[in-house]
Amino acid sequence: MKSSSKKYIRRLLICGLLAMAVIGFVMPALSKNNRPAAVKQDLPAASPAVGKVQSPQAPASASATLSMDRNPQTVAKVTAASASKSSADSALPAVKKHKTVYLTFDDGPSSITSKVLEILRQQGVKATFFVLGEQAKSRPELINAIWEQGNAIGNHSYNHNYHDLYSRFTEFWTQIKQTEEIVRGITGVRPQLVRAPGGTFGHFDDTYFYLLKQAGYTVMDWTADSGDSKRRGVPAADILRDSTADLNASEVILLLHDGGGHEQSAKALPEIIGRYKAAGYTFGVLNEEVRPVQFRVSAKAAGAGRVKPSQAWIAANIVPNSRLFAPGLPLALEVGMLETKLQPGEYQISGEQYKVPLRAAVERLGGLVSWDTATRSGKIVWNGRTVTADAEHKRLTVTFADGREKQQNADVQMIGSSLWVPLRSLLEAVGHPVLTAGVTGQERRVKAL
Repeated sequence: MKSSSKKYIRRLLICGLLAMAVIGFVMPALSKNNRPAAVKQDLPAASPAVGKVQSPQAPASASATLSMDRNPQTVAKVTAASASKSSADSALPAVKKHKTVYLTFDDGPSSITSKVLEILRQQGVKATFFVLGEQAKSRPELINAIWEQGNAIGNHSYNHNYHDLYSRFTEFWTQIKQTEEIVRGITGVRPQLVRAPGGTFGHFDDTYFYLLKQAGYTVMDWTADSGDSKRRGVPAADILRDSTADLNASEVILLLHDGGGHEQSAKALPEIIGRYKAAGYTFGVLNEEVRPVQFRVSAKAAGAGRVKPSQAWIAANIVPNSRLFAPGLPLALEVGMLETKLQPGEYQISGEQYKVPLRAAVERLGGLVSWDTATRSGKIVWNGRTVTADAEHKRLTVTFADGREKQQNADVQMIGSSLWVPLRSLLEAVGHPVLTAGVTGQERRVKAL
């Protein structure tokens, strides 16, 4: 019996093995038209043969795979695999949002400015200072400090008087040019940025915006207000709160003040900087390449009925001013032991001679210039001589120390409110004849005795 049982079991085992072999051989052949197995995520796709057109195929999607199997464990596995695939296949890193904050200070310079500059230096941060002309004139050492520390300087008018500035555009223009010349005299550079006292909203109409842009200036308002000028004595805690209310914006132009009475702004500044740093911001300085932020024209400003400048005034002031910021070569004047530079727009080339604005050229080289209202002529005192530049009669009259006079014809012109004279004629009249004149890739240069 035992022998028969063993033989029977052996036959069953052999039959079972034969059945498994048949199934292993037949089933693959029967499954050729079935849905193909999902492609493994870690296998690279086959490269198409060179020169062979490939038929487009829709990629297998995770959603299609999930529709065939609703088992929660399977779903979790497929989802995880899909996430891994997205992470592995992405050739581009995650884009980090770039954020920039521009700290701006209005109404200075004042005694507060030195404190602000020291904080900026300690923090390794630069800022933009919109300065008042009358303040800059009385504190030139602070303008120098702002500039030498690598900060930017903008124009905030001369005296911040709303009534004058917004009565008519020509008054605003006069104050901008006053401040510009004061800053240029200290730093050698003309500020191209302009910020309207109180901001443009409620003050600027379309004429202000248009003419300033045509003249080459960039008007800049702000995106965030620290609130430090809402009233006297705003506490540092409030200034900090309002200055850092939104730390998610990609660009922040923050309004602060460094004029007299703003000690609390300086007190809040280190923590303001700290919070922006912690939020991932870099600190920039404004310039004409930064996209301008400008408030809209209010109905009040649009309907103020201000008198617009005449076309003659625009041609004499706005058009020539735009050349001050045009690309080109500076004109270096080397006269005796002194040297200065006129930027593009501060000189003209007429025929084969340079023409220069009388006051700018003479005063930068140590001479004095005054305006004679009665004769509508300019009076120059330079190098021991007195020279009268007469636009009406197109001549220069030289008066020597011994009283002798000498007249010479010269194409003296009144352009806007400035007298322009031929450079060679001017230098000869004051006893500095031209020795050489040339041009390099960096500058034009005139050297005189």
